[in-house]
This record gives sequence, structure tokens and C-alpha cells, in this order.
Amino acid sequence: MEGYVIRRMERTELDFALKQAAAEGWNPGLRDAEAFWAADPAGHFLGQLEGQTVASISAVRYRADEQGPDLGFIGLYIVAREFRGRGYGLRLWSEALASMDAPALGLDAVLAQVTAYEKEGFVLARRSCRYEGQAGGEMPQGLTPLSEAPFEEVLAYDRRCFPAWRETFLRVWLTTPGHVPLGFMRGGSLAGFGVVRPCGVGSKIGPLFADDDAAAHSLFHGLCAAAPQGPVFLDVPLTNPGAVRLAESHSMRVMFETGRMYRGSAPEYDLGREFGVTSFELG
Repeated sequence: MEGYVIRRMERTELDFALKQAAAEGWNPGLRDAEAFWAADPAGHFLGQLEGQTVASISAVRYRADEQGPDLGFIGLYIVAREFRGRGYGLRLWSEALASMDAPALGLDAVLAQVTAYEKEGFVLARRSCRYEGQAGGEMPQGLTPLSEAPFEEVLAYDRRCFPAWRETFLRVWLTTPGHVPLGFMRGGSLAGFGVVRPCGVGSKIGPLFADDDAAAHSLFHGLCAAAPQGPVFLDVPLTNPGAVRLAESHSMRVMFETGRMYRGSAPEYDLGREFGVTSFELG
């Protein structure tokens, strides 16, 4: 480990980490770094060997609200291929997790790594599948730009569907240029919302939260209509049968599968309203 240094990232170094994620085939959003950084500027780490970056990881802490404890989320854990198997990633992993004092930690692992994370005390809570379909179609009636809903209402809805309070992240996620957020209103209240954003390959929908199948399908159609022609991806939690039905009813095909894992008490939230994961990197 001589010459190996671990430190927190500067803002531009998060762009590098996301380029590495793209090279691994994770297909992050083109401007994900802006919201990832806003979520927790102190939660991104890199490992450098003689000044060369060889590994990265995010260990972002979402703050608690009155409904639950703090949540840490681990993502962007990447070691450059030529430096794997030498312990650089393990040391980075250990230091990043040591920086977290949240009572629960979460991550989305490829299935091949689930056993490795179980040895670190993580427990599999659910599986998710990335589905691929095609953008296009007509915008359904009844959808509105999400900016027309009070942000406090959007934030409260997000908290029902995500296991922590993420106000700072959400403000940036909803206003980043290129991101298209839509809301579904019912009886004057928000009954769901979703965001579609451009990625290196096609577009990705996330999150997709809704009261029921009807609202989710309407939002999905609207987000597909708002995206440029080409592939569109949706990360579907298999704990919600309605989300699986949505993907299959639109002839989407499974790309790969992940496992949501937690160390500590698994947080509680409304799994039935989660039709699309926001991001495998940050939950």
C-alpha cells in the first residue's frame, strides 16, 4: 500500500467516477454528478496510487426526519481493472464505511456480489431488474409539469416512497437541465411523479412513484413521450408486482438484476408506490 492515499473527492472528481461507471456499463445519467454531489458533498471518496486514481466509492448520508433514522447509501464502488485484486478497493471500502455513523446502510449489488456483501454484514432485502424499452408515443392527458406542484408536497410524497429524507438531492434532481419531471394529480393532490433523464445510452426513468397502477402507467407513457427517440430504461423493484406488470405490458426486456441490501435495520417505506428506482448508485 506504499504510495496509496485515500481522500474525499473534489467536485470535478465525481465526474471522473461517473465516467468510470459508464465504462463499466452502468449507464449513469449525463448530469447525475450534480445531484449526487448535492446529496452529500462529503460522501464521495477516491483512492490514488502515486497520484493516479485507481478506485472510487460513494458513501452518502441521508439525514433523518421525524419518520425514521438516518440512512447511508453506498454506490459507485469501482476499482480500475488493472488494479483489481491488490487490496486497494477493500481499503477504500473500509475507510468509506468507517466514515458513516448512520444506523442503517444500503446498497444495490449485482447478484454475483451479494454473497461478498453478506460477509460484510449486509442482508438481502429485495431484488430489482433493469428493463429496456423504447421511448416515444403521445403525452397522456392529466399529467402536469412537476414544478406546478408545491415542492413541499413533492418532498412529502418522495419520503413516503424512499426510506429517508433527501430534500437537497431532490431539489437538484428535479431542476437539472435535461431532466423532465412530471406529476400525476388526482382530486387536487399529487398521486405520483416521475423523472426521465438523458444517459450515455438512451434515457432512464427514475424515480417512478405512484399511488396505483393507473397513475404509474400514465406517468410511464408521459415520460416515454418526453424522452428522445431511442432506448428507455426503468429499474423495477420486484417487491411491487404492479411495477413488473407495467414493464412487461410495454414489452420491455430484462437487462440485468441487482439486490437491495441493508446493514442494520432495514428502513420502512411504502414499497407499493415504488414503480421505478431513482438510481442504483444512490438509491
